Amino acid sequence: MANIPQVTVGIMCEPQIDFTLNGDYKVAGAVVSGAQKVEYSDGKVLWNGKLSDELLFESADEKSSFTLYDVTIGVNFHWQRKEDQVFSGSLRIIVEGDKITAINILSVEDYLLSVISSEMSATASLELLKAHAVISRSWLLSQIVKRQKIDDEGEKYSTVEEKEGEVIRWWDRE
Repeated sequence: MANIPQVTVGIMCEPQIDFTLNGDYKVAGAVVSGAQKVEYSDGKVLWNGKLSDELLFESADEKSSFTLYDVTIGVNFHWQRKEDQVFSGSLRIIVEGDKITAINILSVEDYLLSVISSEMSATASLELLKAHAVISRSWLLSQIVKRQKIDDEGEKYSTVEEKEGEVIRWWDRE
């Protein structure tokens, strides 16, 4: 089977993150599950009384999931609110500024399931859902290829091309 690309998605950034590992996860040489709490402390991640630069909770099998509590959804929309959300894949915790960030690491296909279900109505026609899946997959894979090319060639990415008397601007990542 071909190597399926992985996607990293920042989910939330808070001084403290409470979550539950719904299944076995590997972290720092141990297998853990159940209720967990991580906190920002002096530029590090505090978990189980130990400070780390970052933590990676790797799912032990494809059935494992994790629940993040009080995830802000609808950011800057009139319906913004907090809710508990369940994610498949692995969970990476990093320090950003004076908070910690929860990052979901999952396969492209699992990510697309989430995108399509969150962006489309359950009453949409099957053909519309199929078209959305093709468009979303194509866009995502092109972004992965572009990011790899930028990283490999050390280029600076720009969405503006300026010529005398002409400015061309496009939006594909913002």
